[in-house]
Amino acid sequence: MSRFFLPLLIMVFCFGHASSSIFYKVTVHIISAVPDQPTPLTVRCQSKDDDFGNHTLYYRQEFLWRFVPDFFLGRTVFFCHFYWGSKQNIFDVYNDRIGLVCGQFSDSGHNCYVEARSDAFYISRDKKIWDEFHDWKGFM
Repeated sequence: MSRFFLPLLIMVFCFGHASSSIFYKVTVHIISAVPDQPTPLTVRCQSKDDDFGNHTLYYRQEFLWRFVPDFFLGRTVFFCHFYWGSKQNIFDVYNDRIGLVCGQFSDSGHNCYVEARSDAFYISRDKKIWDEFHDWKGFM
């Protein structure tokens, strides 16, 4: 009987305490920093299970969503297709590697900021320091 007690105790602890660090929430923020001319930014973000549809973002508007990453299998991936005038690109905005780069843990989870600018896309964990992430040169 003791051989089943420890695994059961671990499962109860992990699944019974959603506030534990295993179940942190991630918030991905997609921010438009492109001029509204020739057109505003259009973005469509999705994963294997979720499709958030098309969103039109005007200058300084943002689209965001929250989720709990797949901690055990490590396969959480969200990608977005960005359109701005004649430019477009599609790439992962969150996966486990990106989560390590942009995530800053806090009691409420962590944030990943992706900002579309006229020259490129930038990523940040705190909206203070931005690193170039992708460019507009087509599909990467």
